[in-house]
Amino acid sequence: MFSIAHCSRLFAVILALIGATATAQDHRTAPVLSAQPLAQDYQVLFKAPQPHIYTGAASLVHLPGGRLLSSNGLFTRVDREAGHPDREIETVFRVSRDHGASWEPRGSVPLGDGLPFVHRGKLYFLCNGPGRQNIVLVQSDDEGATWSEPVVLFEGRFWNTFASHVVDNNTLYWSLGTSNAEGDFNRRGSGVVVVAGDLSAADLMSPAAWRMSAPLRYPGTPAGLTSSLHPPSQPNWGDHWLEPNVIRVDGKLRVLVRLRLDGMATAHMCAVCSLEDDGGVLDLQFTQFHPMPGAQCYFCILRDEVTGYYWTVVNMPTNSQDIAWGKKLNREGFLGTAGNERRILMLLYSRDALNWFQAGCVALWPSPLQGFQYAVPLIDGDDMLITSRTSKERKNQHDNDLITLHRVADFRKYALNLWPGERAE
Repeated sequence: MFSIAHCSRLFAVILALIGATATAQDHRTAPVLSAQPLAQDYQVLFKAPQPHIYTGAASLVHLPGGRLLSSNGLFTRVDREAGHPDREIETVFRVSRDHGASWEPRGSVPLGDGLPFVHRGKLYFLCNGPGRQNIVLVQSDDEGATWSEPVVLFEGRFWNTFASHVVDNNTLYWSLGTSNAEGDFNRRGSGVVVVAGDLSAADLMSPAAWRMSAPLRYPGTPAGLTSSLHPPSQPNWGDHWLEPNVIRVDGKLRVLVRLRLDGMATAHMCAVCSLEDDGGVLDLQFTQFHPMPGAQCYFCILRDEVTGYYWTVVNMPTNSQDIAWGKKLNREGFLGTAGNERRILMLLYSRDALNWFQAGCVALWPSPLQGFQYAVPLIDGDDMLITSRTSKERKNQHDNDLITLHRVADFRKYALNLWPGERAE
């Protein structure tokens, strides 16, 4: 017969076995988070020379001789707490002779960042003037080693940091932000414009070869689009739009604009505008708000002529409406609300630049105080090169210390075939 002591010991053994089995079962069924980024390894294109200097987005363009050129503006942080604006210092250029494996400095211009492009074998740089004043154009006959004197195309206060452009019907279209009456780009009343350059003109450096649309102001946020978690009176929290992208879809020109809603608590929304050009007037009109993953932060769209897809690289936040988490991060140095998380970079593709599919994660940091952001893609054969404004060792996710280059090899293999076929019988 078993004593009470024997029964107790047997019961304990049974419980232990049950616990061990449950633990083993839990271990077997627990999700294994083991997915790896497509291009976590990176190459440093540029390192900020001083702690108070950060950069804009880094452009990428193929040069006629087969080399690659990259450019980025330099900004100096004066005193964020006192409300002083950042100041642009210059734009620096680099070239690569080996498809991005190595880079070397290639001069600079005392201008803001902008769009480098090649036309008739010459390199042009369409950009902001000093202090984000005016739209200016410079030309280089030696692939960026030296530049002409800048020509002012349009006067005013404008802003962009590369973003996408389109060449259509022998016309180059590019879009920029404009400030409101107070000179603030981050408020309702700020707008966007499109500039158009006549590529058939005898002298592209002449202002006569260029046109600009009337400024289109932010139309306001419809009720119910946000949760109104953050008071619009707070700095940089009022709803507004920022960097615009010009694209061509099904023969029509559109402008997709980054949209900052409710202090980024409402993420993944962009503004869609239509652009009509009768050869004289550029008619830019707001069309609608539309969901777009990561559109609360900077994005740059390109079209792949091989597949007909549009591609972009965006920041995906993980916890955008958690106010308590955002305040905790602020105490550690994080800029903005929780929706301003920039540590995860995702590669997307689309048939129509409205409905987007995820190809995969390009790169991610472990800390919200770090950032891969303001990414610019360029197709290089079967690979996609991606530059990132990268904050690795700065006190916040915004003020980057590096420009990094990421290569997604054979990038098209990550995309599904979205083209509809005939229905099977």
